[in-house]
Amino acid sequence: MARLNIAPTKSNQIALKRDLRMATQGFSLLEQKREILVMELMRMLDRVKQVQQEIKTRSDKAYATLRQALSYNGYHHLRNIASGIHYERTFKDGTRVSAGVRYPSLKVTQSEFHSQFGFVGTDSLVDQTMEDFLKLTEAAARLAELETGVWLLARELKKTQRRVNALEHIFIPNYKDTLHFIGESLEGKELDSFFTMKMVKKRLENSDSSEDDKGKGGEEL
Repeated sequence: MARLNIAPTKSNQIALKRDLRMATQGFSLLEQKREILVMELMRMLDRVKQVQQEIKTRSDKAYATLRQALSYNGYHHLRNIASGIHYERTFKDGTRVSAGVRYPSLKVTQSEFHSQFGFVGTDSLVDQTMEDFLKLTEAAARLAELETGVWLLARELKKTQRRVNALEHIFIPNYKDTLHFIGESLEGKELDSFFTMKMVKKRLENSDSSEDDKGKGGEEL
């Protein structure tokens, strides 16, 4: 532990006690924040795993349907159909707050699903392919939001952990060590002052006694 380079005075002792009290309170609050961040991070990671699994399921289904549609309709015919589809969707971004950490939110809103082409020369697989990929887009947006939140929460947790470690292993021990040193120094000064006053008092008493003896000797003469 490193002692702070300050003079061992009463005013510095009072200021250090105040700083130590504030550092201890800050340490307690940061520990609580760290626990909240850990719990929220674990909860969000569970949601990430769920959405990742959902995306895998939807992706497998969408590409399986696409392969069937390609085999029934042919690549060029299916591409011509896709080029004529204009499906509206809106991307709404915002901000969410989790455990005191702000992170961007993203929501994809699809318009009501409907076929945009005639039934002649197509089959239900074309509709199903379109619907499957639209649902996959929604899940991908949820995953992007969650992964961004996880990254920001993890960064905040790392910063909080550094502050907790600094208070626990550096600042608080240094304050305590310095207060101990100041306490011993002030106690030593008080003892020196006490013995100095005792010596002065004793000398004054001896001086008074000598003067009394001289006065008595003069009276006898």
